[in-house]
Amino acid sequence: MTLEKTMDSSGPEDELERTSQAVRRLTEQKRGQPVTVGELLDALEDGGFGVLMILFALPNAVIPGISFVLGAPVVLLGLQLASGRKKVWLPQVMRRQVIPPNVFEALADRVERFLVWIEKRARPRWIAVVSDGGERLLGLYIAIVAAFLMLPMPFGNILPAFGIAFMSVGIIEKDGKAASLGAVLGFLGILYLVLAFALGIQAFKAVLGML
Repeated sequence: MTLEKTMDSSGPEDELERTSQAVRRLTEQKRGQPVTVGELLDALEDGGFGVLMILFALPNAVIPGISFVLGAPVVLLGLQLASGRKKVWLPQVMRRQVIPPNVFEALADRVERFLVWIEKRARPRWIAVVSDGGERLLGLYIAIVAAFLMLPMPFGNILPAFGIAFMSVGIIEKDGKAASLGAVLGFLGILYLVLAFALGIQAFKAVLGML
């Protein structure tokens, strides 16, 4: 099923749709119904990279135990963005994956609220950060952050998840400042995970030394 935008033809401004509005529209159209990943891609069109990365990354900040499942698609999307692709590509087996209604509505609600909040503040600025070359570097960096996001570390998902979300918003809204904030959050998240892992190894060695 291809989802069409419902637009008013009264003027060019009416044809502009914010990403949060696109998410809300899709949620309303599919309320109570399962939605496939392919339908999600088709409905969100050019915003696919950024919105999908937010959809997959942001829930990790509030829902524990899902980072390995949702982190892998973000790695794939980040690598595609780094390669210079303009359209999201996913194999048919992934496009056919069905998201249950209750799961999709919960994810979409969180993502929509985040987008509404950030869209009020985001605007085109620091354009060099989100230029074509900048987007490629961000894509590679997002893939790296997402790989760390997949690690099963207590409280280790929050900073990487928000970092990816802010970088994705920066890409969608052409807001280099938001993307830079996301990059910093991602770095802090990686730093936390590395330090926590190192401390865990030291603690494990100390326990072994006491035996």
